[in-house]
This record gives sequence, structure tokens and C-alpha cells, in this order.
Amino acid sequence: MNVVLPFRGELGMKLWWHAPAVFALAGPKVVYVEEGEEALYPGAEKWIAVDRIHDDRRRNHYHRDPGIQAFEAVARARFPGASILKPDQKWPRKRFTPLPHVPTEVDCDVVVCPRKRNYGAGKNWDEWSALTARLTAEGLRVFAGGAADSSYDVPCEKAWDHERNLDATIAAMHSARVVVATDAGLAHLAVLCGRPLLMVTYGAGLVAPGSVDDENGRPMEPCYWPVKMERYREANHLGSPITLVHHGWEDPERVLRETQELIAARAGEP
Repeated sequence: MNVVLPFRGELGMKLWWHAPAVFALAGPKVVYVEEGEEALYPGAEKWIAVDRIHDDRRRNHYHRDPGIQAFEAVARARFPGASILKPDQKWPRKRFTPLPHVPTEVDCDVVVCPRKRNYGAGKNWDEWSALTARLTAEGLRVFAGGAADSSYDVPCEKAWDHERNLDATIAAMHSARVVVATDAGLAHLAVLCGRPLLMVTYGAGLVAPGSVDDENGRPMEPCYWPVKMERYREANHLGSPITLVHHGWEDPERVLRETQELIAARAGEP
């Protein structure tokens, strides 16, 4: 029996690395999971829910969570003889297609992923409300994925209006013709779900400035860096199209136009 301790890091790392690694584990497994995220760990014999931490505490938190030793002690007492796997251990990954853990009905044409975090605020694209309003005015059914504490409040149906926001986000992605996101955790979720992804970038495929300190908390100059496309390609197990909207950060009309074109191109597809 493998017992997996909770992963407290950012959603992107959870989706790209941790959840596929847990999925690859052979044999029975028990997974400590942040409440509501069971869908990211399919195939577990049992899920043990733990409190969700606030989004802005997540950066590199899985390396230095002071509570992980307490989780380990409880797990060893509760599951004697089990292999206790800490969240910073690395093992092979196996991709899977997430499905809602609790069946959730959502029907939409496009999912927007309006990231808004205090940490790395430079990566918050502030045109999400305008884009959502324009798409909605054209009669398109728009759904905002994500969580309330890390998202702009946009004028459409929202995942956090549902009891289980992650299940609602996954259901919406499977329904949608396209997912529009920046280089953030929900973009990785769209790829795992096999959905066409439009990624808004700054300039020619760059991530807008986000980090203002390094992993050790030391100040660093804001910088632009290329989207790590190798991560998306590696995770793209269903071969879904991934399109970078170059200069979309500076040109919201380009984002609107490319979203419209992709939705039109996929009209009538199942």
C-alpha cells in the first residue's frame, strides 16, 4: 500500500508533475488530497481530505510545508507498514484524463481562466472581464474556471458558484470548444482534459513578469521568459491543439478574434 502525503504546491506543478506521478503508482494507494481535488487523483483506493490552503501560499510550499511531518506521523500510525510518499519525491509520471469526482453538469462554448493572484501579480491579465462580456454579447456560453481566491470576478457563470469548483471546471472544459488561459495551472488542466487551448502571451510567446523574488525569497529583477512549451507537449497525451496568442497581452482584440475563429472552426464537432 502506498500512502501519498498532500501536495501543497501550485496547481500547475500539481497537474504537470505530482498528480500524474501518483496516477503511475502501481497497487492500492491512499491519497491525502486538498478538499475538492479528488478528481486529480483517480484510481485511489481512498481519499483523505485535508484543508485547502490559500492560493498565494502555494509557491514552493510543497518543499517546506511545516505540517508535512505531522501528516507523516499520522499516516504511519494509521497505515502501519505502508510506504509513505512525501510530496517532494519524484517518480515516473503517467498522464490521464481528469473527470469530475462528483458528477457535475455544465454546458458551455468557451472556458476562460481569469487568473488573479497577489503573488506574481504581473501575470494577471486584466482584460478577462472585457473578453467575457464581448463573447457573451455574441451569444456564446462562457464559463469561468478556477477558484474565487485566485480569479477575477467576470460576468458569466463561474466555477466557484458551484459547490465543487474543480469538478465544475473540469466538466466545463469537457463541454467547451476552446479554453482561453494564460500560462498558469488551468492551462495545464485544459491540456490534460484534451481541450483546444488558446494561451494569451506577452510579445512573441513570452510570460508576462510575475516573480519578484527567487525561490529563496531574494529580490530579483522582473523579467519576461518564454512559455515552457516542452512541459505542455510532454503532458499533451491526447494531442489537443495548443495555440499561443502572440502579443495577446497587449492586444485584447487579437485574443477575441482568435477565440472566435477557433470556436467557429470547431462548430458541429462532438
